[in-house]
Amino acid sequence: MRFFLFLIFFCFFDAKSMNLINSIDMSKNTQSNEWVLITDSVMGGVSNGELKIISDDKKFFRLEGTVSTKNNGGFIQFRSLFDLNENDFSGIKFTTRGNNQTYFVHVRTKYTFLPWQYYSSKFNVNEDWNIKTLDFKEFEKSNFYQPGTFDSSEITSIAFVAFGRDHDVKLDILNAELIK
Repeated sequence: MRFFLFLIFFCFFDAKSMNLINSIDMSKNTQSNEWVLITDSVMGGVSNGELKIISDDKKFFRLEGTVSTKNNGGFIQFRSLFDLNENDFSGIKFTTRGNNQTYFVHVRTKYTFLPWQYYSSKFNVNEDWNIKTLDFKEFEKSNFYQPGTFDSSEITSIAFVAFGRDHDVKLDILNAELIK
């Protein structure tokens, strides 16, 4: 009987998503890799930021700081490494809010070797929680010599990013998942 139930479950259950944030330990993703703050200081920039896990009525990430384009800089982000075996995820869905600015999701793949290579999609936030869905087919490559598209099985990291112009950052991410 147990085997029969197991078989029915896998024949009719089609996973439509994969959570990216570990609900038990939010400092890690669901593959036990850390979510880390990265600023342009790694290349001499002067942007600054902080990544916090906030526990209000909900637990969420807050990326906060200042992006400065001085000294060839211009970004802060929080990112985690991933090793995905499935190539049928079509995009990313997440719940977010912030300070009425434009932010980005950056995806790096097995074929983005240099630090300035990534695929990106932008989204706008306001002070209310909103669900955003970004289709991987609409992500733009950062350099002309990258492949035009990517499969989800090629993803090596996913980041939530503030960059490209001088501005104050306040970006909250409540949850995130890859969708089919």
